[in-house]
Amino acid sequence: MQYVVRAILPLLLLALTLPAAASAAPRQRVETLSLQQALELAQAQNPEVLLGRVRQARAEAARLQTQRGVLPTVTADATYLHADLGLLEAPLPEIPGTLPLAGGVSLDPFEGTILGVQLVQPLVNVGAWHAREQAQLQVEAARTGLGRISAEVAVTTIEAYFAAVTAAAQVEAEAGALAAARRALAQAEAAHREGLVSRLDVLNARTRVAEMEARLGSAEARVIAAESALQETLGIDDDVSIELTDPVPDPPLRLAAGEERLLQRADVRALQQAVAAAEAGVKRAQAGHLPDVNLFARYQRVDLNNPLDYDETDWIVGVTLGWTLFSGFGVAGAVDEAQADAWRRRIELSARQRRVQSEASDTRAWWQAELQAWQSATRSITGAEEAQALAERRYAEGLNDMTEVLQAQASALGARTRALQARYKAVVAAQRYLLAIGAQDAGRLTP
Repeated sequence: MQYVVRAILPLLLLALTLPAAASAAPRQRVETLSLQQALELAQAQNPEVLLGRVRQARAEAARLQTQRGVLPTVTADATYLHADLGLLEAPLPEIPGTLPLAGGVSLDPFEGTILGVQLVQPLVNVGAWHAREQAQLQVEAARTGLGRISAEVAVTTIEAYFAAVTAAAQVEAEAGALAAARRALAQAEAAHREGLVSRLDVLNARTRVAEMEARLGSAEARVIAAESALQETLGIDDDVSIELTDPVPDPPLRLAAGEERLLQRADVRALQQAVAAAEAGVKRAQAGHLPDVNLFARYQRVDLNNPLDYDETDWIVGVTLGWTLFSGFGVAGAVDEAQADAWRRRIELSARQRRVQSEASDTRAWWQAELQAWQSATRSITGAEEAQALAERRYAEGLNDMTEVLQAQASALGARTRALQARYKAVVAAQRYLLAIGAQDAGRLTP
């Protein structure tokens, strides 16, 4: 008996420690996420939004630098002089008509300090004025472009969020279809044991079960892929498991036409501002042919303490004119480059204006088609489910074969799948249409 206790005791200790070890293992953190929270996360962490903010910050920094051509510049300098040269030790030459100096005068070593403060105030700087105008327009273009990026990311977030929700709903539909297939298999096996049906019904039912198990596995994999895409859009880590709380809403049945707002889309306005900034850049480059006029003021103190003991304070005030008559074609090249950039911006604007027309018409047609598909699929669900129930009941009564049951199950699953996908696509298409016409409601969907 003692031997048995000694043999069992380690096993008992191992059994007690296994649950503790399992509970100590790290688990994936699960967080609930509503659509509104997802939209807020995307605006705070999405890489495209962050890059847009970086571009705006760079444009604002460039605008700040252009103040240098308008505001005064104050500099201070300090110079220490020390010279030890043989020329300063030579005797002074005799000057005719003056008394000679006995032994000469030595100026070696020569040492002193010069301290100064100077101010330069630009008075006429045409290039700086146009540079300031160009920088301001670039800031406005970056800010407007950021607004467009935010709207696009919001629509992308809605699309990714409801894609994950739809994928999860598809898993439920596939699981229901698998349960129905297993019920049909159980009926076929029971009827076969009683000799009421042939083995072919059992084989068909088993094939259907295997097919539905494979479909369920594929649907679960699509859920993982959809959640990963959503996490990438939101800029969150993959080690966080998210639980989505908002279902896919019904798509809007009516959307107001907004073709008159197409030219006021944020991306179009951003390109218009970019064109204006490029034209200001041409004027800035052309200003290189013009002179600059600056006010100059300097205060300095000169102290030559060895060997002259010279101490002097000076003020210098004046107006300077700077004019480069020939820069080796530097200005001409800058003008050509600025004109080419303005030309490129005009081409981009023209292409974008043409594109928005087709985007508006295409997305509206897409929304209308998906809306009709959703309405049709929704109406067909009830009939398909009733046909499935009738087929299963008739098979149980021996009035039809397994082929009709499996066809009815496939039809019911197909109707539910089409309704799920059509609902999702119609909601996304409505958002894409609102985004295409530059509506304020784009990306603001709340269930």
